Parts: sequence; C-alpha cells; structure tokens
Amino acid sequence: MQSTTPKRFIVRVFATLELEGTTAVVYLCDKTLSSKDMQTIAHREAAPATCFINQQSTNQFHIRFYNTTKEIQLCGHGLLASAKVVGEVKGIASFKFQTQDTVIQARYSSQHKEVEIAFSELISVAVSPPAWVNSCFSITPNSVFQAGSNNGYWVMEWPQASVLQDLEVKTKALIEHTQRAVIATQQSDDEQYDYNFRYFAPQHGVIEDKATGSAHRVLMSYWHQRLNKCNFKARQYSKEGAELTGRIENGDVWISGNVDIQR
Repeated sequence: MQSTTPKRFIVRVFATLELEGTTAVVYLCDKTLSSKDMQTIAHREAAPATCFINQQSTNQFHIRFYNTTKEIQLCGHGLLASAKVVGEVKGIASFKFQTQDTVIQARYSSQHKEVEIAFSELISVAVSPPAWVNSCFSITPNSVFQAGSNNGYWVMEWPQASVLQDLEVKTKALIEHTQRAVIATQQSDDEQYDYNFRYFAPQHGVIEDKATGSAHRVLMSYWHQRLNKCNFKARQYSKEGAELTGRIENGDVWISGNVDIQR
C-alpha cells in the first residue's frame, strides 16, 4: 500500500552569500489535509510560510499557505519554493498553481535549476496621504499609492537620500488605522539594484517580513512606470536582507530569485 505521508522540504528563497533571505516549508501531499491540520502543522513548523501542495493533474497543482497563526491568501516566496519542489521532484518544466482565488503560472529550468512565477500586473493608484501617516512612521513619505482591494497594499515612496533601514514603524498605530499592508520603497542609490523596499503587515501577523515576493510583484509595476524598464533587481532591507529579481513581459509580472532546497 502506498504511503500517504506528505513529503516535507525546507526551501531557502531570495538569499545570497551576504543576505539571509527567507524560508518556506513545503509539503507535497498525496491527499488533501483539513484546514485545521494544515494550521496545526504550520504552527509547529514556525516558518514564515508553510505550503501544502496537491497534484490535480499532470501540470496543475492546488496550493495553500499558512503562517503560524492564520492562512495566507497569497505568498510569493512560498510559491517560488513550491515551484522549485515541483520542478525538481516531479520533473515538470511548466505548470500552474491553483490558489484559493487565482491561478499562477510557474516555470522551471532543469538546465539552470531556476524557477519563476507569473502574476498579472497590479497597478498602484496615487492617493492623498491619509491623516494617520505621520503618527505611524518616523519619516514622512514623499508620495502614497494604493494597490489592490481594501486589504491590499499601501505603496509609500521615500526619497532616495533617506536611509530606509532607519525608518521606524509604530505597529500598534498601523493596526488601528488600516487593514492594508505597507510597502515602503525608494529608488536605490546602489548601481546593482533598481529599488529598495521594506514590508509591514502587523494586521496579518507579520510585523516586518523577511522577504516578500508579493510586494515585489506590486513594486515592479510601480517602478516600471517611473524607470521605464522591464527587468528589475531589488534589495529588501529587512533585518535578514533579501535579493529579488524579475521582469515585466506582455502584461505579466515574472518573479524570480535564488531558490534552494535545503532538505
């Protein structure tokens, strides 16, 4: 009788020799687990993201993501980690992930051991800075944009001369004022990067994320309009640090970066 015990993988994403990036635990499941069981496992793993994959057909997989306290609607680094597992373990070059509310295209290159995932563009719309901005941040942003629904994103840009890693965020005030995550960004003054960013979502259990693929998706569209280019390399200034790459092609945003299965 074939075992139904899920196969477990630890995957490091967006790391370099100098930057730690982040990790995801990926379970390749033969049967569907209950939401309660997945949350229990994710709590035990205590990873930034724990991903559960079920194969639906040759090139289609259902996926769900959890952190230690709740289910995550969409997780960029979890998708990349899962794509690396599917590509290497299943030997599939092109496939799709069915999330709770969308379908994500993924590609794996066996020659280069690289993966990338595609999102539709999520356009940021300029808005007047909300009255609470000054009470939440130690430095006032230059401009403020919104992307996505009411529980989507604030995109806030700081001057290039600002030291983004010195930005202080009052998380309790942020939770009181908005359900949107905050992406703090600036154009990079380092010639190897196009832009820098940090990501805060205390409303969703993440005070500051180590490495955030979903924010990179939003920012590629944002900086595409400002820098007039399609290929990007970004630095995330979390404590751990991360490096993210990607491109915009035919209206799709392709996210990539270093992805390594550790065990």
